[in-house]
Amino acid sequence: MDFSTVDRALTSLSRRQPALPDEVLNLSTHLLELLSSENLAENDEYARSIIRLIELGSASTSSSDTSVRWEPLAVGLRLIVDYLEKRTTEIPRSAQLSAATDEAGDYNDEDEGTGLGTGGGGVYAEGPRIPKTAAETAAAAMAQKELPPTSSAPVFQLMTELPTILNTNVEHAEPRVRSLVAQAVGAYARYATSLLNWLDSSTDITDPSERNKLQLATEHAQVGRRNIHATILLSLKSHLDMKEPSRENNPSAASDGALDDTTGWRALETNLHALASYVDGCVGKNNVGGGSYINEEAALFDSADTDVNGWFLAGLQHCCVVHVNRHVRAAAAAVLGVLIKSCMRSRDPSHEDLLVEEDSPFRLVLKETLKGTLADNWSQVRMAGSVLCRRFVQALLKIYKSRNGDNEDGVDEDLTLFECAAGDLVPMLLPRMCLNRFYLAQGVKLYSQETWKEVFGSHAHAADEDGLHSSGETRSGGGLGAVARNTAPLCRYYSKMCDADNHAVREAACQGVAELAQKVGQHPLYADYLSPYVNMLLQALLMCFHDESWPVRDEACLACGTFCIAYAEECRPELTTLFERWTEQLTDQIWSVREDAAVALGDAVTAYGPEMLEKVLAVIRKSLPAAKDQPPMTREEYKKLQNDVSAHTGNQVYSCGSLAPKLRKGGAGRIGCSSCLVDRPKQPWEATDGALYLLRELCTRFPNSDGTEREDVVLGDNILLPLMTELADVARLSHYPQSDDLRTTLFKQLPQIAEAMGKRRFKGLYLDLFIELISKNLNDRHGSGASQLSIHAAGQCCEEIAKLIGFGIMRGRLEAIGCDDAFDSVMEERKREQSMIATQGHFIGREAFSPFGPPVGSH
Repeated sequence: MDFSTVDRALTSLSRRQPALPDEVLNLSTHLLELLSSENLAENDEYARSIIRLIELGSASTSSSDTSVRWEPLAVGLRLIVDYLEKRTTEIPRSAQLSAATDEAGDYNDEDEGTGLGTGGGGVYAEGPRIPKTAAETAAAAMAQKELPPTSSAPVFQLMTELPTILNTNVEHAEPRVRSLVAQAVGAYARYATSLLNWLDSSTDITDPSERNKLQLATEHAQVGRRNIHATILLSLKSHLDMKEPSRENNPSAASDGALDDTTGWRALETNLHALASYVDGCVGKNNVGGGSYINEEAALFDSADTDVNGWFLAGLQHCCVVHVNRHVRAAAAAVLGVLIKSCMRSRDPSHEDLLVEEDSPFRLVLKETLKGTLADNWSQVRMAGSVLCRRFVQALLKIYKSRNGDNEDGVDEDLTLFECAAGDLVPMLLPRMCLNRFYLAQGVKLYSQETWKEVFGSHAHAADEDGLHSSGETRSGGGLGAVARNTAPLCRYYSKMCDADNHAVREAACQGVAELAQKVGQHPLYADYLSPYVNMLLQALLMCFHDESWPVRDEACLACGTFCIAYAEECRPELTTLFERWTEQLTDQIWSVREDAAVALGDAVTAYGPEMLEKVLAVIRKSLPAAKDQPPMTREEYKKLQNDVSAHTGNQVYSCGSLAPKLRKGGAGRIGCSSCLVDRPKQPWEATDGALYLLRELCTRFPNSDGTEREDVVLGDNILLPLMTELADVARLSHYPQSDDLRTTLFKQLPQIAEAMGKRRFKGLYLDLFIELISKNLNDRHGSGASQLSIHAAGQCCEEIAKLIGFGIMRGRLEAIGCDDAFDSVMEERKREQSMIATQGHFIGREAFSPFGPPVGSH
């Protein structure tokens, strides 16, 4: 079934197998014809046909006839949603805007985009959509004509029938029907309350009889709306009373119980979606005395009696934090988000107090919910928590600014506005907001980064627009200052997350620790804030060196190097252990781990100078010739080994949709190994590859007295020339198939080394060492079987070196060994590639990649 548009939903009925009854198919064809008619709002036949289609899919609810199908009911509900949304947009715009703006006129009622997939509302259900811009919203409003309803309009016939239909199907056996019921609930509530606003403020209805009829129809709609809400709450409470297993007693730990954690849980999830849609649809104004959820249901927010009303907040917290099902946890977070919106829609300060007062039951539930959802193992729930976090923080900022006035009297200039507004929530919120900017899931990561910029990059106390990258030009220091002042809870949280069960969380925690060392540890004003916690963070990183997940080991390695630069003396007691770990990583099976281990060792030389340089040079001298010990193997033997069925049989199969089994943590009892259950032995050539990366780091950091990072560390030719000669000799080896990978690495690093040395030095002493290797891979004329990656890397290396020393000089050197034709061919190919990029580059942008991509021009 395709519910993306009403015409596609109707058309899909004819494609269902087994075929639907003729009456259903004929009715769908008739509805398609009516869709193209003018003035659909006054077409009684269209409304009656929708009701009939729903009836054809609802007979089984009151009889034992199993032949009745759910598809007509689902399509009928989709038509209802579309019909009511269009009728809502026809209500005079002033009535809709009055409920969506506060006294200052700046409240954004559409801050989370397209809602449940139907084009309206701000409910997060399946993920945040592309937000609507102000220009798009204004253009849509101008394009929609205003057509106030009359008392005889067919929409009131639908409004009369709908409560029974929705109440009957709120626990329908088909989840797609329940989801559409949730959408219809939101559309019903929004139309009913928008109608209430319009009727109260309208002066265009001059006929008293017509006004009375409209008033009566509107009152009936409000009764139906409240009946729907009562049914949803009753169903929600009954599901909560079922006592589903908690996450601490999660049967999904066993393979026969995984269903509980990965599928919907009866009707509880869709009940929560229906409630969120209802709350979001209640846009009534306070002074009317109805239509606003917070005004009508205020008792649900502050009752201490759990048997009467207190079950509501307690149940939502249970669903968000404790419930075993991830879909339920995400849906409950969406409910809390629209409840915050309802509080902000109200003009009553007492409703804002529900968010601000520290002992408010609603605020306490939000606090516990954010604490859990922002750290949830499931990215879906973490995303829902991130959406809730943004809405809550934006609400707190808005309330704080409105109560302190435009001149910000009483604002603590030593704190950011976020710290002032969030108060006791800062130690809990800030660490989670920081870590989620590095989370593996791109949606969570990019959304959290945008939230950070909105919170710390747009108000008067931000140092600049880059959040944590603030320069500290103000007393509050923006995001960087907030982090520095809260290093204690932040460091404790990061240390804990380095030991989390989820490998993606451990990776993000290591990245966060590295950021602390780089941004806070190297800041002249804030470095002392982090100093007491360096040892704690180092111990957490050392534990991550033994992780089974190589990205975790990779990030831990880099973070330790950054810490050594920022806190050299504090790290010195662990330097021996760190050096052992770095050199282990330098021979890892993953090339990026080897490269980042070299970067970390380069950081160590920068931090500790000549004493570390001697140790690093000893590692290079030992590892560089290691490829000579690589056992001989032909390419055919290597390919056969890779395709050996027995080597890939009987291993653990991992599910992308389950948490078990996952990559395990290293640590106690596993120190000294790579902590992998299934691990191929390290190869000698990989040690040479790691030494090559390390040699690049030394050459680029300490090339000469003018470009060195330390005055007491310079890599002279007396040290470098023997090493480069050894490297060239090892790169010529071809008795093992991975030698082509080693040469690819060489060709990628050589231009950086050459640029750091300078034109004269590299051309005079080092170019001739590698010119033959480069020429051999340019055209592979000797039939060595070089891979396309190696050939391309050699061409790129040749081009970049030619730019440095001059194309004529480079061509002359290659001509001397008979490779000038290959050089010309490669240069022509590179020109064609650049031309294609120049002509087709405008097709490559964020629109073609992802709606969650970084802003254009960002780095």
